[in-house]
Amino acid sequence: MIQRLADSGAARRLAWFLAGVVVLLAALELFERRHSALFAAATHRGLTKAAMFDGHDRVNVLFLGSSRTQDGVSPDLVTRVLQRVAPDLGDLPGFNAAFTGSSLGALIALAPRFDQRRDVRIAVIELSEPQIFNEAAPWEPAQSADASLEGRLAVGLQHVAIVRYRKALIGANLGRLPSLLAPSSLGGWETKGGEQLASWMGKREAFATDFDSSRWRPEVITASTAPVTLDESSGAAADQLAQLSARYRDRGIVPIFAVPPLSTSEREAPERHGLRALFAEVARRGQCEVWNFAPVELPEAFFRDASHLNREGRAQFSEALAQEIARILKAGGKPAGQR
Repeated sequence: MIQRLADSGAARRLAWFLAGVVVLLAALELFERRHSALFAAATHRGLTKAAMFDGHDRVNVLFLGSSRTQDGVSPDLVTRVLQRVAPDLGDLPGFNAAFTGSSLGALIALAPRFDQRRDVRIAVIELSEPQIFNEAAPWEPAQSADASLEGRLAVGLQHVAIVRYRKALIGANLGRLPSLLAPSSLGGWETKGGEQLASWMGKREAFATDFDSSRWRPEVITASTAPVTLDESSGAAADQLAQLSARYRDRGIVPIFAVPPLSTSEREAPERHGLRALFAEVARRGQCEVWNFAPVELPEAFFRDASHLNREGRAQFSEALAQEIARILKAGGKPAGQR
């Protein structure tokens, strides 16, 4: 008798537990369905940046690229330097849409998310070995061609929000949700919680210390450069980048390609040697300028590693980019050789 009562109590507790799990899952499913755009954006770094971009009322200067640009460019500093060196251009807010692991495929796939707005005046696109040759990380689940019961079940489960957006609830992806809730106060370079909190509170980065424009003069490769023979993979990349350049230009956006600076320890980096011909062809085929900062000799104190700038390096590079952007916009958006 006592044993039966104990078993009955355990069964009730189990039933209540299972009912609670079902209610929790149902609530989570309804919540994710109601906020599907938010959770979809959190499943991939590129989609996160595109959604943050959508959250800004106005973006005139757009930065695209890999972690080198994400860590190395402060749009707010660029805007403030532009106000100082070219006040006649007015206020030009920017956004850093670069993200770790970006690739050429991602640049092309995300272009429709960035080129539809009429407020973007110039797009500064990173040109580097990882940006060009990284393999794209897919953000859409692969559709199964399996006609078996298991295959059909896998396809059907993609209609369940908890399953479809499951990547948003794991690991680093979960940390992207706060930036999607209040994106208008973020410039896009803030990857750490402390940086995001500082931006939300209105704290602004300090200008570069003792900026020397002569030290930061890039090699400007123009569209008038002579044709160069490329291997098959580089030629295909140059064609894709040229098509991307034409896409932005057709929508009234000035495309610029920028090669980020490198530490002096990276003497044999491809950007300093083997990719120079590719840069020239991108400029020629894309009818745009390439700002090559790779040959610039800079202090190690500007870098946190061989290819990523630290806080002071970000301030320095942002000022250097602002100077070049002012030059282009003062010329009516026309690169050298087209004025």
